[in-house]
Amino acid sequence: MSDFIIRPLVSADVEQIRKLHATLVPVTYPPSFFLHLLIQNSYSCLIALEPSTDEPVAWVSASLHKSSHLIGSPEPHIQLLTLGVLPKYQHRGLAKRLVWEVIASLHKDPSVPVPPVYTHVCTSNIPAQAFYKSIGMKLLPGSNASGAPYVAKNVYTYPPAWAQKLTAESNRLYESRDAYVLIGKITA
Repeated sequence: MSDFIIRPLVSADVEQIRKLHATLVPVTYPPSFFLHLLIQNSYSCLIALEPSTDEPVAWVSASLHKSSHLIGSPEPHIQLLTLGVLPKYQHRGLAKRLVWEVIASLHKDPSVPVPPVYTHVCTSNIPAQAFYKSIGMKLLPGSNASGAPYVAKNVYTYPPAWAQKLTAESNRLYESRDAYVLIGKITA
């Protein structure tokens, strides 16, 4: 895992990362999303390169917010926006390393604790839920008495090409349009 080169996204990378994103994530993000990753101080995007080819094999993006009504916090927090690792490079600790490093890139003051981190995960994407739980995140509880987790409805819309893929037995990760919110304290 340590042989991967991890660095911030630069403008020359955007087209490759957009293609990688479109390959791994069924949600279409507008070009402005990638522009924000480049120019906004409160956003960070890191990419992982295969050293032998200098080709991107993974990325993570996140943003720092002053408060959040969703998670019920008036305090700062970090939102993991997108994360993707090509299947060939999964299960090597690369996603965990990317998450830790993107948090460090946004949390620059060591005199204050790392703020809570949250993300949305498709309710049918069990592997992603397991990953986030493995790094210390938990499902945000709902407001009902049943103890069921909070579900954000209709978060995901899928382009037609993905709709065809979703019918394949092998790709049930994005079967739902709904998302859970996971939240936690993450430290390296």
